[in-house]
This record gives sequence, C-alpha cells and structure tokens, in this order.
Amino acid sequence: MTNPVKKRDAKAKKVTSSGIHKTMTVSVILGILPEAEPILAEYGLHCFHCSANTLENLEDGCRSHGFADEEIDALVDDLNDLLGKKPPRPEIMTLTKEAALTLADVMKSEKREGEGLQMIADEHGSFCMEFQKDRAQDEREFSHAEVPGVRIFASALTLSRIGGSTIDFRDGRFKLDLPEDGLCGCNGSCDCK
Repeated sequence: MTNPVKKRDAKAKKVTSSGIHKTMTVSVILGILPEAEPILAEYGLHCFHCSANTLENLEDGCRSHGFADEEIDALVDDLNDLLGKKPPRPEIMTLTKEAALTLADVMKSEKREGEGLQMIADEHGSFCMEFQKDRAQDEREFSHAEVPGVRIFASALTLSRIGGSTIDFRDGRFKLDLPEDGLCGCNGSCDCK
C-alpha cells in the first residue's frame, strides 16, 4: 500500500516540542486533536476505532502497516500542521472552590495528599484526572486560592483543547465547563471581548 507523503501547508504554524509526536498513542492524539481522524484515514490508518489505539504508539502502528520513516514523519508533520491551525485557547484553567474542596476530600480518602491531579483527554473527547506526584516539566499548575493543597496539572497540548475551562463540582459530579469560542475563559474578570 502506498501512503501519501506530502506537506499540507508549509506556512501552517509549527507546533513546538509539545506538539504531536510519533511516540504518542493514537488515542492520546485523538484526545488532543479529534479533527485528526480524516488525516489518519487518508494515510490508510483507521486505528481510531481499533482497540490497539490505546496500547500502541503511532510509530509502531505505522510500522505494522508498512510505513517507511519518511511516511511516518510526513504524517506527524500533517498532524502538527492541523494542530497549529487550530485557534489558540488561553493557557489557563479555573478550579472552583467546591471542586477543590471535593478533590481535597477524595485525596484524603485515597491517601494521596500532597499529590496533584493531571488532566487527561481520551480519544472520545472525555476528560479525566489522574493522580500524579509532581508536575511534568511541560505542564502548568492550577489551584484555587482558598484550597492551595489541590493542584491540577495540564500540558500545553491539553490546554490547546480545553484552555479557559472551569472545573466545577455540582449535581454530585465533576464538570468541565468549556468557554464559548472566542472567550478567554475569564468569566468576565478581564477586559477581553
């Protein structure tokens, strides 16, 4: 099978080292960039519906389909071009006091006090938080001023998808409230329009 080796738009904004790379699983890529399905399909990869997309990284999946190094690099370039064309989102997250207090209770009951919670997106667009001892170098940290012991970590890639959002706890569940397109996520506390 011949796979397309091309560069979509040489003028597309390049994503730095925090962009898509071949060692990510397809499920992680789709969690960050759900719009990637058509590009993967164009390359003959329909692994967005495959159960191995959470286990195998993009490079290994491509190799199992007979891709050469150049084809893998072209696919990664195309994915990063698509990521670079997305409108930027603010690199902030808000944690409500109710959510912070509830998370503090969870952390205490799980004996995870002092740890943080990493925001993770899955291939279906759902988000979850996983315990993590320390913030990774490429992650930003967020907390509520009145509950500083609860820390949320999010990478630049995650923030490119959910930046400006608010984590709340209501109706017995954690909720991720995304701002409307074009809003900065400040909930009216700045001069943006």
